[in-house]
Amino acid sequence: MSSNSGNKLLRRLACKVLGVEKAKKIWSRIEIIGDIAVIRKSPNISMAEIRKIAEELVNEITYVKSVWCAISEVKGTFRLREYVHLAGQRKSETIYVEHGCKFKLDITKVYISPALNYEHKRIANTVKPGETIVNMFAGIGLFSIIIAKTVKHVKIYSIDINPYAYKYMVENVMLNKVENYVIPILGDAAEVITEKLVGVADRVLMPLPELAISYLKYAILSMKNKGFLHAYLFIRSIGKRESLEEAHKMYAKELEKYVKDYELIFSRVVRSVGPRKYQVVLDYYVKK
Repeated sequence: MSSNSGNKLLRRLACKVLGVEKAKKIWSRIEIIGDIAVIRKSPNISMAEIRKIAEELVNEITYVKSVWCAISEVKGTFRLREYVHLAGQRKSETIYVEHGCKFKLDITKVYISPALNYEHKRIANTVKPGETIVNMFAGIGLFSIIIAKTVKHVKIYSIDINPYAYKYMVENVMLNKVENYVIPILGDAAEVITEKLVGVADRVLMPLPELAISYLKYAILSMKNKGFLHAYLFIRSIGKRESLEEAHKMYAKELEKYVKDYELIFSRVVRSVGPRKYQVVLDYYVKK
């Protein structure tokens, strides 16, 4: 099912259960990850109403086997949510498919965001054959594995501090047959880089907005004399265009602490994450 047709179906189901006005507040908060549907709790919709939507999802979409409600925001070192099972099988492990790659995961133990689907492929398409990459916050390996399946002869040091994410990343590397290109590493990115990845990278990925600033010095430490940096961060602003301008202005001040020269080569708003709050990505070419 295409993303567009999937969105239309979710909207139709939400309208059927709640009516048009209430549906507007919930349908876009539904994500399908493999054969599991996740509904992010809206303060405007009761759990009883959400449960009705969950039952409708299981009945109407044959490949959805389990539905869960995310009742908290992402939090903690491992960036996890709290979940309540709503309908279908009581299973939280699934296989998620993206850009021809398969990813095994447990939604209750690792972080995943289908909203980064476009970014995973966009970044892969910027990588050149033969590059060495450091992915500082790799999760279950989406960025790393999609790059390895897209570009020849890369080496990707794929780091994550969550032992469950690391376990699934190891499995996913084998599942997608990229053992020769993706190197899973369990640990804190700052410690891993300082101990064994100084000056190795042509490109560094920082897909964890909460650490985009505090771990910047380690990103630069892992680079060769020059290279590419992809930083994801949250920014509060009055609008999308303004958010990009403010994010670059703020991040450039941080870059100046660690590099001699830098150039912003691309930026975009990845998504809105709240009232006047955006997730943005900034792509830089830097010289140390």
